[in-house]
Amino acid sequence: MEFSDCLAAQQEAEEKASRGSNEEATDLFARSAKCWQRWESFAKAAGCYERAYEHAMLSQRYSRAASLLMNAGSSWIRQGEHEKFEIDCQIAAEAHIMAAEEERDPKHFVVGAFCAITGGDLEMAKQLIHAAAETTRGQVKELINLALMLSEYQFGEADRYIESTIVEIYDRNKIREVLRTFELVFAGFVRTSLESEAAVTVVSLVESTGLEYGKVEKLVRKGVEEGLIPAYFDNESKELVIDADRYDIDALGLRQGPILSRDLKDPGAWDIDPDE
Repeated sequence: MEFSDCLAAQQEAEEKASRGSNEEATDLFARSAKCWQRWESFAKAAGCYERAYEHAMLSQRYSRAASLLMNAGSSWIRQGEHEKFEIDCQIAAEAHIMAAEEERDPKHFVVGAFCAITGGDLEMAKQLIHAAAETTRGQVKELINLALMLSEYQFGEADRYIESTIVEIYDRNKIREVLRTFELVFAGFVRTSLESEAAVTVVSLVESTGLEYGKVEKLVRKGVEEGLIPAYFDNESKELVIDADRYDIDALGLRQGPILSRDLKDPGAWDIDPDE
């Protein structure tokens, strides 16, 4: 599709929306979103996916609405908008709750749990995991087990469980979906770590996640390349280091947490007593 086709589809979607033709508006907004994606206009794509979600909800097509919002989140993260990505994931989880009720399919609870975990809402995730365990009668117990591991950031156990159990039960598409969720949750965990530290080493992530060194480095590199982790990877020190513009280097010297980057003026600043 040409650039003009994206705009035309979006304008037609707006027209259908103004008339209350929600199903048609959903389809047209989704089409324009895909078109904007091809042009790598990710903010526009995200906006159209979110509009498609709104009209899917109005049409009571809740499971599709959840899927559209996850697409919106994926577009936001390509734009470096990690917070918007997480918010969309959380709202998608809520849409899955409505889908479970509307379709009388409790398996939506576990799908919603994965959305909530990806969006960083662990409280909602645990509620959905509990709901799934109570209502699915063991139909998706393996996915429930995996969701529980990820909700507790037990990445090592989750990785081994995927390799030993999930791959033996589910088809390629589901395995691909599970692995992607694992990558997104891991990246979210690293982003959270970088909020409190100027730099995080592969070794420290190995210790905190229970994953093997090679696996962690692979996930970190992929996360940085895809924009999931807002940092750069130092090949020599094996550190993830954030953009220096995000921190006041002088203020970092007053902290008592471990500052690992060799780029900082005082890498031993965690030994300083700020009251002295």
